[in-house]
Amino acid sequence: MSSCFEMPSWLEKLMSEKFFSPCASHEGIKKNEKNILCLDCCFGFCPHCIPPHRSHRLLQIRRYVYHDVVRVEDLEKLIDMSLVQVNFKENNHFESYTTNSAKVAFLKQRPQSRSFRASGNDCRSCGRPLQDSFLYCSLSCKVIGMRNEIV
Repeated sequence: MSSCFEMPSWLEKLMSEKFFSPCASHEGIKKNEKNILCLDCCFGFCPHCIPPHRSHRLLQIRRYVYHDVVRVEDLEKLIDMSLVQVNFKENNHFESYTTNSAKVAFLKQRPQSRSFRASGNDCRSCGRPLQDSFLYCSLSCKVIGMRNEIV
């Protein structure tokens, strides 16, 4: 069976962009880290670059424990996030990955610190342990799964 998933150009850019690096256009200015992606231009930039893109669709990238994340509410407008894990179990109850009270999803797979496999359910792309109802640990793993028709 051949793959029929064609990745939108904004999603390709989201997966390949290095966020939170200094913006080349605003090197000497504070708060110049690239943390915004213009979905219409497929261009990553810092908050100082927003004016020409005000009328465009913008996606803000955030940080959660040194990893790039995006608000699930923003991503769900663009792509189905139903199979991506956005919460974790702690002390026998579920907690969401949150930044400023917003539920977030990881953009890229995270390194695994140990080989512990408690759940028996692993990410179909990278093998990271997951809760039972999820297939992917991050948006990039879901994209890999869609490319390979693992869904």
